[in-house]
Amino acid sequence: MLTTRMLAYDRKDLTDAEFALNSDAGGGEIGPGGAPVAYGVQAAEKTFATFDITVRNQGGHSSRPRKDNAIYQLAHALQKIEAHTFPAMWNEITLASFAQTGPALGGEIGEAMVEFAKNPKNRKAQKILAGDPAFVGQTRTTCVATMASAGHAENALPQTATAAINCRIFPGMSVEDVQAALANAVGDPALEIAVRGEPTVSPVSDMRADVTAALAKAVHARYPGLPIGAYQESGGTDGMHFRKGGVPTLAMSPIFMKSGDMFAHGLNERIPVASFYDGLDHWMIIMKDLAGPESDGPGQKP
Repeated sequence: MLTTRMLAYDRKDLTDAEFALNSDAGGGEIGPGGAPVAYGVQAAEKTFATFDITVRNQGGHSSRPRKDNAIYQLAHALQKIEAHTFPAMWNEITLASFAQTGPALGGEIGEAMVEFAKNPKNRKAQKILAGDPAFVGQTRTTCVATMASAGHAENALPQTATAAINCRIFPGMSVEDVQAALANAVGDPALEIAVRGEPTVSPVSDMRADVTAALAKAVHARYPGLPIGAYQESGGTDGMHFRKGGVPTLAMSPIFMKSGDMFAHGLNERIPVASFYDGLDHWMIIMKDLAGPESDGPGQKP
């Protein structure tokens, strides 16, 4: 996101806009039966932060094993991080999103969404949502190991072992809070826990009436009457920097799919073919409506 940071913070002559539209998030949820159940506009996102957890020692020859093997020590720490669960959290956007999507989605997950929206302290609903990869990130901070590197030769004891722990931090929890929680969970002062780069905390964007009206025109051209509402993204996008730079940003991808079929950033990432072609009309309708000629006619854009 180096280019994004530069544009958002250093080249305001190019990016000081009234609002921004983001194509990298938002979209429609397809239910178990194959029909769309709701469309979500990404109006907020969690803080993206990666922590490098490193173990170091003097190593040695593999024929002379030590008690403090760096790889084993890191593995023990990762098991403790795996077992750590951050508390459930919520805000107005997440509760409204669950209240809207739950009834349409149905099933155990849909019911849990409805119950969570009614009472986010409902432990049964918390547990069900936490068990679903598509929705756990909307109810709490998550941290997960994503990469590991250790050793330098097969016949030598490792002198270093490092794992990347990627965290998506719920608004209201600081990067420092998460770093302290990881250190407490690991309970090993010999480990180094360092944050990469400069994590970005971004504000919530308001749902502009003109933007949501244009979006509704595009969505309802495909699926008349489909509910549209704001939600908080579990992942991160370039939108965080534009929001922080003072440009309200709403994400409204044309993609409709089952959340479990996305595999974002994986080697098997995909989107439905229909969403690709429908997306051409989706953006054409939105851009023409928001950037087209002004009109003073009844019911027209002022």
